[in-house]
Amino acid sequence: MKINWKIYLFGLIFEMINRSIAGKAEEMRVLLISPNILGVRGGINRIQPPLGLGYVASFARQAGHEVFVRDTALEGYGNQIELDNGLIRIGETDDQIRAFIRKINPDVVGITATLSNLEVAALEVARLTKEVNPQIVTVLGGNHISFSDKDYDVDYVVKGEGEIAFVKLLEELGKGNNPNKVIVGIAFENLNHLPSPARDLMNMEAYFRINLFHSSRSDKRILNVMTSRGCPHSCSFCTSPQMWGRRVRFRDASNVMAEIVEAIEKYGIEEVQFEDDTLTVNYQRLMELCDLLRPPHNIQWCVPNGIRINCHSSKQDQMFKRMKESGCYQVTLACESGCQRVLDQILNKNLKLAEIKPAIRKAHDAGLLVHTFWLVGSPGETKSEMEQTIAFAQSCGADSYSVSILCPLPGTRVNDEVEQKNLWWTGIDLKQMIYRKSLFKVDGFSCAEDFEAWAEEQNRVLNQGDKIEVKQT
Repeated sequence: MKINWKIYLFGLIFEMINRSIAGKAEEMRVLLISPNILGVRGGINRIQPPLGLGYVASFARQAGHEVFVRDTALEGYGNQIELDNGLIRIGETDDQIRAFIRKINPDVVGITATLSNLEVAALEVARLTKEVNPQIVTVLGGNHISFSDKDYDVDYVVKGEGEIAFVKLLEELGKGNNPNKVIVGIAFENLNHLPSPARDLMNMEAYFRINLFHSSRSDKRILNVMTSRGCPHSCSFCTSPQMWGRRVRFRDASNVMAEIVEAIEKYGIEEVQFEDDTLTVNYQRLMELCDLLRPPHNIQWCVPNGIRINCHSSKQDQMFKRMKESGCYQVTLACESGCQRVLDQILNKNLKLAEIKPAIRKAHDAGLLVHTFWLVGSPGETKSEMEQTIAFAQSCGADSYSVSILCPLPGTRVNDEVEQKNLWWTGIDLKQMIYRKSLFKVDGFSCAEDFEAWAEEQNRVLNQGDKIEVKQT
C-alpha cells in the first residue's frame, strides 16, 4: 500500500499534541461564546450554528478539556435593541451573559468575531467576563480579528485557523506558562483529521425553531456544513484566500457524508447547506459526493455561499444534472457585476460576462433554481456601471437576486484602497459593517443613506420582477 507521508507525519504530530496535553498540562474548563449579532430592523436576520467555534470546541474536547458553547444571539434572539440607522442588536442582556459565565465558572473564555460587525459585541463579552472574575483568561479569534491590527483589551488573540493554536494555548496555560498575546494559527493540512463541529454542545433545536439559516426553507431541519478550506482565486473584496490559503484543502467525500449521516440520525436533518467557498472546484470529489448524497438518504441540499460560474464550463451540463439527481435544489452563482470593466479591473473576478447566462441556462435545464449575488458600490465604480449591473442582472434569467453593498473588509485590497484614499463617508460608523450599509463614498450619491435606499430599491425591483430600462453601453 502506498503511504501518504504528509498525512502520516501530520497524524503523528496530532497524536503528540494530544499526548503532551494529556500527560503534562492541567485540564481546562473552557467556555466558547458566539456574541450578539447586528441586524436590520424589520429585515431577515439570519442565525445558524457557528461552525468555526464548533470545530474549536470539538478539537479542544478531544484534547481532554471540558468545553461549553454559548451563542448569546441565539439564546436571546427575542431581545432586539434598536440602534441608530435602522439597525438592531440581537441577543442576551449583559446580566444574562454574566449569569451564564458565572454558572459555568470557566478557566478560559474564547470569543469569536467572524464578521467585522461582531467586534463590539465580542469585546463586550470579554469585559463582562472580567467583571465576573478577573482571573478568567479571555481569548479573541475569528476572521475579522485575524486581519485587524488593533490592540484588543483581552488576554490573548488567535489569528488565522484556530483549532491547533487554541489547544496549544490551553496546553501552555495548563502548565502555568504565559505565552505571547498574539498567537498565529496553524493550518490543518488534512481536514479528515479534524473532528466534526461539536453540535451536541449547541442548542440545535433553537436554531431549527428560529429557522433562519443561510438559505432558509421554513419547513426543513437544516445542517450547515463545510467540506473544504481555501480558495484559489484573489477577488479584491474577499479575505478567504488570506484566511484559509490559496491552496484548497478538501475533506474526502466519505468523511463529509459521515458527518451528514450522523446529523441525520441525531437531529433528523432534512436539508444540507454547504458553506464552502469552492464546493465545485474539484470535479471528481463533487461527483463522489453527489453519488453518496443520492437515495436512500433523500437529503435536499444547496450552496448558499455561492459557486464560481466558470468552474468546469465544458462539463456544466453534466455537473448540474448530477447535482440535481443527488438532491440539490438550488445553486447560488456569484456573478457580482454586469460590467466587464468592474469584473476585471476592480473586483479581479476572473469572469467573463458571456459566461453568466449560459451557466444559468444550464442550471435551469437540469431543473435547479438559481440565486445570484451582485455587488455594487466598489471604489472606482460609476453609477452608470452600477445601473448596467442591475439591467444585466434582470436580463440574465435567474430566479432570485441579492444586491449587496460592498463592504471594505479588513485584509482586502478594497479596504486598503479606501483607507489610502480616505474615501469614508463623513460620520460613518465602521462598527456597522454589514452588506446593507454604505461606509465609503460612491459615485453619483451624496450620502450613505441615499445609496442604501437605491440598493434596497434594486433588490425590490429584481426580486419582484418589475420592468426597468435596459441601458446600453
